[in-house]
Amino acid sequence: MMFRILVAVFLMGTLARAERDRLYTKPDPEAKGGIKGSITTPSLPVLSVLAIPPDEPRLVYEAKISGPDRREFMLTGLPMRKYDMVVIYDDRYYEGLNLHRGESTLTDEDKQKISTTVQKAEKYFTKKTIHRLEGETGRGNRSRAIVTYLRDRASTNGKDFRRSLRLIMLKDVGPGWQYERSRDLYPTWCKPQFADPKHYNVKELGRIRVTDEIKDLGGLRLPEK
Repeated sequence: MMFRILVAVFLMGTLARAERDRLYTKPDPEAKGGIKGSITTPSLPVLSVLAIPPDEPRLVYEAKISGPDRREFMLTGLPMRKYDMVVIYDDRYYEGLNLHRGESTLTDEDKQKISTTVQKAEKYFTKKTIHRLEGETGRGNRSRAIVTYLRDRASTNGKDFRRSLRLIMLKDVGPGWQYERSRDLYPTWCKPQFADPKHYNVKELGRIRVTDEIKDLGGLRLPEK
């Protein structure tokens, strides 16, 4: 029985890794730009670091994580443009995503309608948490949100939950807000204690300009409270 559980855990991890590999944009072999750095705080191993152009969220580049404590990262093959970054841990997310140009004008009614749309979508996931939401009010206008999707039911090994961090894009179609696109950023299986990760919006992780060389961010101190 124990052997079967261990095999199931191994297979889930392998499948999750393969699934994420298909999600991410391949580095451009002609591009010399990139981003590197290390995480000074928190002193925890990093699961993933992502770079996303705010004007083209379909492109998501994943860094190589290194160092004895998995706290160093390197992105290479990035075309010249600005990038927003996402840093992912077992129990928390840090992101500098630019969800909307200028000040968000979404009303309380907009936010409620968007929440209703999100909660009704994808019934496989039993819980959705909108961490941050911005956009422009009015029919035909758009919004973006960063959301955790969670299936808080035991998996085949009897323990882990299914969790996914996503960037979603919506449009006001009149009666309500409708999904236009959903970009999966980090699907994984997680332990129940990591089912509700903390979220931090860190402006320093946004709009990082990459030219034709590797940009060194040095040691990043991210908030811990």
